[in-house]
Amino acid sequence: MKCCYFLFALLVFTSAFSANDNDKDNVRIEVSAPQLPEREIFLCAYFNGSVYKQDSVVLSAQGEGILHKNEHYPEGQYLIQLREDLHVDFLLADDQTFSLSIDTSDLILQTKITGAKQTEALLAYMQFLNGEQKKRQKIVGDFQALPEKQRNLDAAKAQLAVLNENVDKYQTDLHSRFKGEWVSLFLRSVDPVTTGPYPSPKTPEEYDEEFYYQKYHYFDNVNLQDSRFWRTNYFPQRIITYMEKQIEQDPDTLANAASRLVAKTLGDSLCFYLMAEKLFRYSTGSNIMGMENIWMKLLEDYYHKGLIQWSDSAVREDIEFEYLKARYNRIGMIAHDLELLNADGKTFHLYDLGKKYTLLYFFEPDCGRCVKTTPEIYEKIYKKYTGKGLDVVAVYIYNNKAQWLDFIKNNHLEGENWHNLWDPEHRSTYYRYYDTSSTPGIYVLDENKKIIAKKIDVETLDKIFNRLLIEKKDEVW
Repeated sequence: MKCCYFLFALLVFTSAFSANDNDKDNVRIEVSAPQLPEREIFLCAYFNGSVYKQDSVVLSAQGEGILHKNEHYPEGQYLIQLREDLHVDFLLADDQTFSLSIDTSDLILQTKITGAKQTEALLAYMQFLNGEQKKRQKIVGDFQALPEKQRNLDAAKAQLAVLNENVDKYQTDLHSRFKGEWVSLFLRSVDPVTTGPYPSPKTPEEYDEEFYYQKYHYFDNVNLQDSRFWRTNYFPQRIITYMEKQIEQDPDTLANAASRLVAKTLGDSLCFYLMAEKLFRYSTGSNIMGMENIWMKLLEDYYHKGLIQWSDSAVREDIEFEYLKARYNRIGMIAHDLELLNADGKTFHLYDLGKKYTLLYFFEPDCGRCVKTTPEIYEKIYKKYTGKGLDVVAVYIYNNKAQWLDFIKNNHLEGENWHNLWDPEHRSTYYRYYDTSSTPGIYVLDENKKIIAKKIDVETLDKIFNRLLIEKKDEVW
C-alpha cells in the first residue's frame, strides 16, 4: 500500500526547519579552501535520512567565502559540500560563528575549526580517533609481519589495550568538559549499549538474554525526545537497523516494538511525528508478508485516538480502506470462523476441520488469475500435501450455482480434503473478515486456525507447506 509514503510530507517538512529554536547570534561560517578557487560550495543539513541544501557561496579566487544567516540553524550535524564526491561533516551547536579551514589533500587531519568550542571538540575527537586507528593498524600489521614463532600475542594485546584506555580517557574528559551539551550527547548516542548481562555470550541461553536486553535498551544512549538526533547522518537509519536486527521478525512483535518507539517520543511533537512517519514508511514500503501489522498497530494506537492528524483527507480515506480490508485477517490473528454451504446445501464450519493446516481459498470463475491459479493449487498443493495434514477450503464468492458447479467439474476439483463451498446469501459476511476485494484470496491457517501466511502465490505456498509438512519446521513468514 504505497499511498502511505506521503503521509507526513507537508506536515513534517514544514515543521522540521521552523523557527522553534531560540535565535541567539547570527550564523557566520568563514570558509577557507585555497584548493577550490571560485567554486560554489553548499551548506547542507542532515534531516530524517536525507540531505537538504541550506545555503551556498561562491569562493573567491583565494578560495574564501562566508556563509551567513540572520537566525540560528537547528542544532545538529551538517556538511559543507565541496564537490559532488567531496564533503566535510561538522557539528552545529549553540555557537554558530566560526571559521572552517579546509585542505582537500586530507579532509580529516588537515581541516581546522576555530571559534565554536563544541564544533571544534568533535573535529578534534575525530582527528584523535584517526590517529589511534593508524596506531592500531601498525600494531596489527607489525604482529602479522613477524614469523609465527616470533609473534607475542600477549604483548600485542597489551599495546592495543593501551590504545583503548587512551580512547576511554579522551571520551571521559570530553564528556566531563561538555556535560549535557550537544557534542557530548551526540557522541554518547553513537556508542552501542554494552552493559547487558552477557556482552560476550558463550551459550545459547546467554545469547538469548543478551538479545532481549539489547532489545529493550538499544536506545539507552539516545534521548528519543530530542529532535537534534533526527538531524544527524546515522540516527534515522538506526531505527530501521533496530527493527531488522534487534527485534524478533514476527509481525506482532515488530508492531509492538514500533508502537513502543513512537510512545517514547510523545514528549516532543516533532520527534513524535518523525518516528511515526519513519515506521509508517518502513512498513508500507515493505513487500515482506506481515509488515502491515506495524502500520495498522500505529493506526490503532495513535491515529484512531487523535494523537496524529492526517495531513490529506484522500490519504486518510485510502489508509482506512486498506485497514478495514485487513483488520481481522492480520498475520498472527485467529481466523474468523465461517458458516458456509456445500453443493448439497449442507452446513460447513471452518472450525470443524481438524487437519494440521488449512488453505482457505477465495475465488471467482471469471477471474483470469483464478482460472490459472485454482487448478495449480489443486495439482501442485492439494495433491502433494493432502495426505500429510492439509485441508483446502475453496470458497466461491458469487451466487451463480451453475457457473460454480461447471468450474468445479471442468477443473476436476474433488477430493476428501478439498472442500467446495459457497455462501449465496452472504450470511457469513466473510468479506468483513477476509479481504476478497481482489481474487484469488489465499490464507494459510495452522491447527489453531491462526493466520500464518496470506496473499501469496502457488510457488510460495509450495515452499511453505514443504517447510511445514515435509521438513517439519515451524518458521513460516
